[in-house]
Amino acid sequence: MGKKPAKRGGSSASSSSSSAPRNGVDEVANGVQAVKLSPRTVTGVLTSHPMSRDIKFETFSLAANGIELLVDTTLELNYGRRYGLLGLNGCGKTTFLESLAEREVPIPSHIDIYHLDKEVTASDDSALQCVVSDLDREVARIEAEMDRLLQTDEGAESEGFQVLQEALEELDPDTALTRAGSILHGLGFDKDMQQKKAKDFSGGWRMRISLARALFVKPMMLLLDEPTNHLDMEATVWLEEYLKSYNRILVLISHSQDFLNGVCTNIIHIHQKQLKYYSGNFDTFVRVRSEKEENQMKQYAWEQDQLQHMKDYVARFGHGSQKLARQAKSKEKLINKMVEEGMTEEVVKDRVLTLRFDDCGKLPPPVLQFNKVTFGYTPDKILYKDLDFGVDLDSRIALVGPNGAGKSTLLKLITGDNIPLSGMVRRHHHLRIAYYHQHLDALLDMKKTPLEFMMSCFPDIKEVEDMRRAIGRFGITGKQQITAIEKLSDGQRSRIVFAWLAFKSPHMLLLDEPTNHLDIETIDALAEAINAWDGGMILVSHDFRLINQVAKEIWVCANHTVTPWKGSIVDYKKEMRRKAGLPD
Repeated sequence: MGKKPAKRGGSSASSSSSSAPRNGVDEVANGVQAVKLSPRTVTGVLTSHPMSRDIKFETFSLAANGIELLVDTTLELNYGRRYGLLGLNGCGKTTFLESLAEREVPIPSHIDIYHLDKEVTASDDSALQCVVSDLDREVARIEAEMDRLLQTDEGAESEGFQVLQEALEELDPDTALTRAGSILHGLGFDKDMQQKKAKDFSGGWRMRISLARALFVKPMMLLLDEPTNHLDMEATVWLEEYLKSYNRILVLISHSQDFLNGVCTNIIHIHQKQLKYYSGNFDTFVRVRSEKEENQMKQYAWEQDQLQHMKDYVARFGHGSQKLARQAKSKEKLINKMVEEGMTEEVVKDRVLTLRFDDCGKLPPPVLQFNKVTFGYTPDKILYKDLDFGVDLDSRIALVGPNGAGKSTLLKLITGDNIPLSGMVRRHHHLRIAYYHQHLDALLDMKKTPLEFMMSCFPDIKEVEDMRRAIGRFGITGKQQITAIEKLSDGQRSRIVFAWLAFKSPHMLLLDEPTNHLDIETIDALAEAINAWDGGMILVSHDFRLINQVAKEIWVCANHTVTPWKGSIVDYKKEMRRKAGLPD
């Protein structure tokens, strides 16, 4: 069995083969491996050929922190497929990817794994150097693995050897810098940025470099957890186009239905502690799942009706005449046979989450006014010049534009966190603003429970049940309310932040990438809550579907100003593809 994969700056990548047991656990002869890594326990039986480019495990189980996430299910990943991994927040999607990346079941060593889980190190290497830094090591790893396979019976005829040969050819050192530069350009790095030192980039940009490295290496198994979280729309559109031709194994977690539709050939749905497989993209999954559940419920209803009819007959005639008693006995045997052979189960629906913001009431317009506002972080680098616009409580605006155009900066001008160089931002003196941004989770005390945290933030609330109901509106219910925040998923933590913001009873929501870490069901619930609310909203998001759901206006931030877009968000995406030279 391969030794523990080496970490490669934001990834988990497989290393060369070794006979040494990993983490002190030996592989059992029948292919079963149970690895106890705090806090995970993983078991599974490899049933695919050990030299195949596909992998399949039976009786695959996964637990974390003593909680069962997957139980005796089938794990199957086929070469050339791009899988979207779906499931409610807290079901174990991220933990599942981590277990694959750490090879906590015996994935054959010729299948290299790259898990995008952190940004590259803040070093003196340029962005371009960071992307190609693993080239020599990767070439050596592939050559060593090919040598190992040549010593086996199948040798050069094995699937694994052929795939490794293709990978070696694609890593051609003569074209490495050109390919790396092209990937970085697609992710928003111009030529000057490609030569900039990694340590001079923010964490979000270093995550982009890590993503570029993953795409450059092109592993046999690529694991991406919300890869668009640090991307703007332009980079998201490019990444979607790039990944739709990824011809190895891709497992992708994403909250964007639009992105899943563009990339995925298959969907894996984590439901009731099982991995459920569907062919097609997200829209196909929704349709097929709905049809399956409808047919299952029809079969369930029919079987239950037949069962009840026979039970009623047995109860009524079981002690009657000899003839009726024989018939009742026969039906009783039929009932037992139906139960033994297995009855159709009732469909267990995902719990529908309902979010709610309290109505804020009316404020006379204008509630927010920009008068000749000019702003730059330094006077010689102006970001906005002479902005003039107003926002009221009926405004529902989405800000779009390239990275660096100043979308988040504009939100900070609204809140007062940024001060104009000239001009004035006028706010109604009763205006309450709630500002959601990606760093808000830093305010959470990880040792506290959600209930304790909220009670400490709002000490005027004396009744615990009142606070329970307030948190429950945002999907933090039952035991989650009294579980330490550090043990909750990123999506559940985001819901706590939304509950905190909503409890402030704002008139206006400023939402900067609110969908990061939320599952699709929660995003839909958020859209419904915004649409049912009577306050104003300004949204920055790369989620095209959310924008389409909640925005009445689209404003483009570019060239030192803000300009209304005349078309829909779908039209805007088409325009971005056209400018990037991508096919329609």
